[in-house]
Amino acid sequence: MNTKEGPGVEKDSGKVPGIVRFCRVFAGRFWQMIVLNALYVFCCLPVVTIGPATAGLTYVMRNFSQGKPVEPFGDFFAKCKEHFKQGLAVFFIDLAVVGAAAFAAYMWSSDEMQVSSFLRTVALVVVFFVSVICLFANFYIYPLMVSFDLPFKKLVRNSIILGGYTLGRNIVMTLVSAAMFAVCFLLFPLSIIIILFFAFSFCTLVNQFLTFPVLVKYVAKPEEKKPEENEEDRIFSDKRIL
Repeated sequence: MNTKEGPGVEKDSGKVPGIVRFCRVFAGRFWQMIVLNALYVFCCLPVVTIGPATAGLTYVMRNFSQGKPVEPFGDFFAKCKEHFKQGLAVFFIDLAVVGAAAFAAYMWSSDEMQVSSFLRTVALVVVFFVSVICLFANFYIYPLMVSFDLPFKKLVRNSIILGGYTLGRNIVMTLVSAAMFAVCFLLFPLSIIIILFFAFSFCTLVNQFLTFPVLVKYVAKPEEKKPEENEEDRIFSDKRIL
């Protein structure tokens, strides 16, 4: 594994404003991000491999964001392999959630549902908020996956909890992803270049700058176990491997 610090990352980077550190990392790792984005798209072509590929990209971008040693391409494949089962499970859960939310929204908005307008509105609001919670949880599930040795049940639970902790960060990540999607959609087919070489690595890097401080604050810091507290009551009592 590479033991050198990333370009543009200084030893006292913790004192540098986040936006400045982001610009330094983005500039220093630009060409690697382009190649990694193309590699990610290629690995996602079978579709079912989206989860493991996302785990690999998340690990590399997390290390980029923190100036940690990383071998971009070797570690990408290593983490894809290491988290293949969990990544696959997350992909199928996401697929099921999207399908269920779309079906529920269609049914409750359809005239076939003979219910009052109030109940219809309440149901659609519930579907919307559940979808938002799942979206926010996705911002954290892959960083948790590649940073902590967690059973899958805790991985899902902690990602949902963290998704509700920092609304401001979640909104920023959502807006960045939505803006990237809008640009790619409006400029298509010219935006194929952006999709192939830029979109995914850029959004993932932004997400890692925003999610990593949350992991450090709520997950990485060990908590003392209270006498009356059992293991299941402790939300963040996981082995740290950061």
